[in-house]
Amino acid sequence: MFMAEVVVKKSNKLGGKIWASIVLFGFMGQLAWMVENMYFSTYIQKNITDQPWGTSATVIASAIVAALVTILGGVLSDRLGKRRVFVCWGYIIWGLVTASFAFFGHEHVAEDDVLKMVIIFVVMDCVMTVFGSMSNDAAFSSWVTDVTDITNRGFVDIILSIMPVAALLAIFVFDMFTVANGKWEIFFIVLGALPTVTGVIGLFILRDSPRLKPDKSGKYMEEVIYGFKPSSIKRHKMIYICLVGMMIGGLAMQMWQPYMIMLLQYTLGFKDGFILPLAIVILLSAAIAVVGGKLMDKYGKEKLFYPVAAMGVVGGLLAYVCKFVNNNMTAIYILFILGGTMIEGASLLTAGLFNATARDYTPEEKAGCFQGIRIIIFVMLPMIIASLLCPAIIKGFGPEVRNFGESPAAGYIVIEEGMGYLEPFIKDGAEVVSHVYPFELFLFSAVVALFNFIPTYFVHKENKKFRAEKLQQLNVETVSNAQDVQSDALAYEETTDSPEVNDEKANKGLDGKE
Repeated sequence: MFMAEVVVKKSNKLGGKIWASIVLFGFMGQLAWMVENMYFSTYIQKNITDQPWGTSATVIASAIVAALVTILGGVLSDRLGKRRVFVCWGYIIWGLVTASFAFFGHEHVAEDDVLKMVIIFVVMDCVMTVFGSMSNDAAFSSWVTDVTDITNRGFVDIILSIMPVAALLAIFVFDMFTVANGKWEIFFIVLGALPTVTGVIGLFILRDSPRLKPDKSGKYMEEVIYGFKPSSIKRHKMIYICLVGMMIGGLAMQMWQPYMIMLLQYTLGFKDGFILPLAIVILLSAAIAVVGGKLMDKYGKEKLFYPVAAMGVVGGLLAYVCKFVNNNMTAIYILFILGGTMIEGASLLTAGLFNATARDYTPEEKAGCFQGIRIIIFVMLPMIIASLLCPAIIKGFGPEVRNFGESPAAGYIVIEEGMGYLEPFIKDGAEVVSHVYPFELFLFSAVVALFNFIPTYFVHKENKKFRAEKLQQLNVETVSNAQDVQSDALAYEETTDSPEVNDEKANKGLDGKE
């Protein structure tokens, strides 16, 4: 019976306050992370140093801090049986620390002060990461697992995976009025205030799941290392396979995303007009992801794994082809919109598919425990690996900027003074040369995405049977198109309330309505 193709007729509803919390905290959290992941890199590249080591230092340090805090914080929220206090108060402080970056100002740092300023920047970034990881990565992500089930989790995770690109679009619009005019102080203050306000609102609308109970089944440090034990990996192997899939998808994005603004402006040649093609890509990829989210909950995630893996590879290759069209901007627009949409769409769907599947396999009492493992595999490893690989790719393939007013290589636009690049100079007896970020970053993104077929194979193999079993346990009404399955096994009548339905009723009590 479990090999029948099962279609969910109606997903369990979540309630208004839960959806409001998912959207609000999901969006504002990604807005804050976008400031760190993109604009901290851009600020360093434009105002402190354009050498890759500056960007790599802050990326690696914040990734390590994020992993440690999420591991400790996730287990702590499990043991206390509380998510709300960590989410709301964490967001409040997170925003305040983000706003404090306004003190760096907008002037370019003198060459003698570069090392000192990078160190200060990295330390402040790590402080910000402590509160961001505790509130968003550890507590909020665990809360999402608490309040969702297999009938709605795919769509919820797709919505959450769209939040980074929605935040990207919003932040680029804000960029036009702030960063584009050198107003970094306003940029940091406003985008820091938003998470703080969100945390205050959350104190009134976000509630812990009624099913969430303190988990003190083991000592604190035993729970901290639980996810690292070989026995745990063997027992929950599908969670780790899903996380590897997320890691590969994340690495494919990290191969070019930290350099995205400079890539769009000066590699692809969009200059100040980069926001329009990027907005088109974001909107199209978001639309694809929303449709995919609905389909995966209704028909099963296994239907989308292979197409999504292929999409990431093809998208990277199409973006790379922009190098060979002799600066034909019409061709570049078309190739980037097609390739970029496939890259972004694949990234959103990969994150949603594997993350939702990992949640499905996560034991109810261990939701916080696995958040640290998720951050290490999905966030820290891609960031560190990319931070080591990308500088080598940039130096190996990126053309050197020798003179302003000329193209550094075939396929690249003319580099003018003021674009953030420096002419060659001597430091400590060695020549320092700026490199234009190369098209090959897209190519390597496609190569990395190719490896996602490995975890895809294993998850696709297991997911169909697992999904049918979970739906039966939840008493969800379904239909099947299998010809050899008894009719009474094709639909699971809603004769009893599942835990998730009880959650819905409890939340209706909190909301006053659905």
